[in-house]
Formats: sequence, C-alpha cells, structure tokens
Amino acid sequence: MLTRIKIQNIALLDEAELTFDKGLSVLTGETGAGKSVIVTALSLALGARAEREYIRHGAASVTVEACFDASGFPPAYRAAFAEWIVDGSFTVSRSISVNGSGKVKINGRSASLTQLKSLTAPMAEILGQHAGQMLMNEDNHLGFLDSFASLEPSRHAVEALYARWRKVADELAKIIRKKEQLHAERELLLFQKQEIERAEIRVGEEEELAAELKILNSSRNLMSSAALINGYLGDEETSAINLLAAARKEIEKMAAIDNTLCNRSEDLAELEFRVEELRSFIEQYGNSIPDDPNRIEEINLRLDEIYKLKKKYGGSEEAILSTLTLIDQKLQDRPDIQTFIDDLASESQKLFKEYTEKALLLSKKRRAAGRKLKKLVTSELAELAIDNGGFEFEFIYEDDPEGVIINSRAVKPLPHGLETGRILFSANPGEPLKSLVKTASGGEMSRVFLALKSAEMLSGRRQHSLMVFDEVDAGIGGRTATEVGKKLKKLAGKGQLLVVTHLHQIARLADHHYLADKAVTGKNRTTISVRQLTAKDIKIELERMVALPEPA
Repeated sequence: MLTRIKIQNIALLDEAELTFDKGLSVLTGETGAGKSVIVTALSLALGARAEREYIRHGAASVTVEACFDASGFPPAYRAAFAEWIVDGSFTVSRSISVNGSGKVKINGRSASLTQLKSLTAPMAEILGQHAGQMLMNEDNHLGFLDSFASLEPSRHAVEALYARWRKVADELAKIIRKKEQLHAERELLLFQKQEIERAEIRVGEEEELAAELKILNSSRNLMSSAALINGYLGDEETSAINLLAAARKEIEKMAAIDNTLCNRSEDLAELEFRVEELRSFIEQYGNSIPDDPNRIEEINLRLDEIYKLKKKYGGSEEAILSTLTLIDQKLQDRPDIQTFIDDLASESQKLFKEYTEKALLLSKKRRAAGRKLKKLVTSELAELAIDNGGFEFEFIYEDDPEGVIINSRAVKPLPHGLETGRILFSANPGEPLKSLVKTASGGEMSRVFLALKSAEMLSGRRQHSLMVFDEVDAGIGGRTATEVGKKLKKLAGKGQLLVVTHLHQIARLADHHYLADKAVTGKNRTTISVRQLTAKDIKIELERMVALPEPA
C-alpha cells in the first residue's frame, strides 16, 4: 500500500507531498490541471522509464520519494526482499538529472532499476485511460484469460516446448530436403579420407625418394667412377698404395741411418693405411650401387602419387596430413545422414508428444477458466448497468490433419497452445453475442475492462495492493457513471484504489479526495499544485464538477 509520496520539479509542479490510506482515493481537477503528474511520479517510483522532459524548466533534476507499507503482503514476499523491507515498509527515492543520469535508493541505500522493479512489481498496477483499448485487439484476449487464471507459467512451458520442437522439426525438414546433397558431401569426404590414409603419407618421404631416384638414375656412372678410383688407389703397380709402400721402405732404410726420420716412416705407414681404407670403402660402395629398373619405376609411381595428392590437398606433405585432420572433423559434424535423420525424427516426435500433453492440459484449464470468467464478468457487468448483457470467451482452432487431436478434431499446434481466443459480447438482452472489438462502444469497452479487473480481484488472482485508474471511465456518464463508481468503491474495499476522474458520480463516493489545480504565480509562471481536500473543500469541488459538462 502506498502511504506517502513527495514530488519535486516534475512538469509544472514545484513540490507536493501527499499521504494516502486504504480505500477509494480520487484525484480530480479541470482538464490540463496536472492530474497526470501524480500518476507519472508514481510510475517513476515503481521503476518506469524516465524522460528528461519530465524535469521542470529551470530545475536541475526531478525527485520522487514514495513510501510503501508491505506488512499486509505474504511472508514469502517479505522474506524475498528482507534486505529492503524494514519494519514492514520501505521508502523509494528516485532522481533524474538534466544530463540524463539517474539515481535509485531504497531505504537510503543505492539500488538498481531492476531491483526497484522487482521490489515494487506486486505493489501497484497503473491502468491508463487507454488501458481498455487493449481489448480492441483480439490478439490480447487470450492473454487476459491466462492472466485471470494464473496460467502464465503453463503458457510459458508450452511456448518453450513449441520453440524446441519447431527448431528440431525445421532442422529435420531441412536435412530431408538436402539429404542427397549431404549424402554426396559425406561420400566425398569418406573417399578423400580413404585416399589419403591409403597413401600413408609421411613428411620427408618425397625428399628421400628424390635422392634415391637420383642415385638410381646415375648408377652406371657411379659404378664406373668407383672402379677407376679403385684402380688408381690399389689395382695397378703404380697405384697410390704401391707407391706409398715403396716410399715407406725407402724412408725406413734412411731412418736406420738417421733415427730422426723414424716419425716420418710412421707418417707414411699411416697414409698407406688410410688410403687402403679409402680404397676398400670405394670398392664396397661400387659393389653396393643398385642397378634396379623396377625400383626406379616404383619410385616414379610413388612420387607421382605424392605429387597428385599435393596438388589436390594443399601443395605439401604437411598440408595433406592437415587436410586429413580437417576431413575427420567434418565427418564428425556430418554423421551418417540416415542415422542423423532418424535421430532428429525421434527427437521431434518426443518433443511433439511433450508439447501435446502440456498444450492439451493448458486447453482444459483455459476452458474451465473461460466458464468461470463468463460467470464472474456477467455478474460484474450487471452491476455496471449492463443488465442481462452477454459475455463469453470463444476459443478458435485451426484445422490441421497432422496436428493435435482435441475433441476428435485435429488442430494446428501454435506457439502459445492449441487455440486462439476472443471475447464475445452483447450489451442488450436478446441480441446475439458478437466480437467485443466489433460490438462494444467506448463506454461499454471501459466497463468490460473494469468487469475483467473486478473478476480478477474477486477470483483472488490480483496481487497488487494499489490499483491506479487513470481516466478509464472516459466515455461514460449518468447512471452508468454511478454504477461504475459503486463498482470502484466495492473494489477499494479489497485494497487501495486511486482513480483519476472527471465524473462527480465517482468522486462523491471517495474515501479520500485530492485536487490538482493550475495557477499563474506572481512571477508570471504557471504552477501546478496538488492537495488533499477537507470536507468543505470536497463539497466545493463536487459542485464544480456537477456544474461543468462531462468531457466527451
């Protein structure tokens, strides 16, 4: 419940502080007197979007402070917001500066706008003068019913399942349409994988084969050169080894005379040994040189295979192996198409079954809620001067041979359930029920809206302790206005109502009366003031309202 609000520098209002209590409070004043300022200020305190245009000209910021009594709220609510609620109440302070920055405080502590909205969401509901026009769009009617019956959680569950099912079903249809293409893509990947794996490519093999082929192609020349070297070193009498042996014998004779030559004799012996070792190697090398035309052909074929794979898969042995890794990854992302289709079909059937179960249950609850709403609203309309009027919630289904079976009829599954819906209405006895949108006048629409809100409260669905009606009584007068006033008075007995109105029939039923007035000050500046009226002032204001023609 709202207990106090203090406003500074909003629109044409310098400052106002008002206290509130339970029951029916009305706010009146001439057209343009600034009644909407209070509603705007309250909406800011509840976390509504702020605009810099709200700030009074010449002021640095707008400030709203509102106090709420939460002692009558359920323990669960008070426990959830225990950090903000102190002794059963809390105070909200919100300021918006001309540079666009804003501050939110709850009980003097800084808070975010999200925290403010969460805290105040159950506190108040503001219904503007165009709120009833929501009923002019039949797309909103099912939402009214779901709200009335507290079916939003069930609806959200159905919507979530529908979204999941449609995603899988659409993917399945897409895969089926592209089945041949995807199958061909997978077959190509499998072929490429087998081609590369069968080749057993390893890094460096091409270089090794090229070196081996070079030797094979020059084997005759290598063997001829080896034979010549072998002859030069050891096969002839004048070979290097024989000459070194002769020289060693001569120097040994010399060393026998001059022992300083002994080391030189050893040097020659070492040279002779090394040359013999070299000759032996050349002889072995010459004998080992292959002369194998078949091996040449094998190498050429292998090099040709490597060349073709390089050309197809990136230009190097490393690139070929990287391509193989990439192919393996793609194959993991592209499982066997038929298996994939079967898995998707199974998942789609499972989700559709879950959707069907929840959607059928939601439909059952909606039909029960529709019957209850009809009974309550019809009774409420009678109290709003629509005697013997007709009201019914019509459910509309769209046929679909492959849809969900409900009452022996196959209907199309929709995101929010199996049905759409609309309100049927008749203001006069004997007249057939027709679409509310096409039948009701502006005044009748306002009363139907009020009847719906009353039914919501009577059924115990409404959580808000404060309801604000901002000129939702537009377009009515006379006896109808009196009946609407009585209805608002009755609703106020179950909570706190603040009604902005031009109708004296409603104002005279108020428990508390506030007046918005606009005047030009001595500084030639227009200023709005808002104050609570005394009994004497209320009489004067009601006389003014009776004397003035009701707004069209």
